[in-house]
Amino acid sequence: MVGMTLEQWAAAGVVLGAILSALTLAVTVSRPLRRLARQNEEFRQDWYGVPPRPGHDAVPGVPERLRRIETELHPDGRGTLRDAVNDAERRLKDVESRLDDHLRARRGGRLDR
Repeated sequence: MVGMTLEQWAAAGVVLGAILSALTLAVTVSRPLRRLARQNEEFRQDWYGVPPRPGHDAVPGVPERLRRIETELHPDGRGTLRDAVNDAERRLKDVESRLDDHLRARRGGRLDR
């Protein structure tokens, strides 16, 4: 190395600068790419779900959760949310009818609301 000429030192400096620039660029570009990859993985886990693993229950994905919600919106006579709403509506109408009959009887056949 002692016998290197000025041109050789300059060439070595250019090569070293190019290597350092390439490393800096790689680090600078890799950070946002790693963040994007992590966000993509989180989205995929949310969408498709996560299977059970030791110490953790399975997490259902969005399509499965939507199917579960959708089944609650249709009456089937087995206690879905829609069945409960229909039953509450029926019972409320029955109470309203009985209250109207009671008020009508107390007011001599007329109902003033």
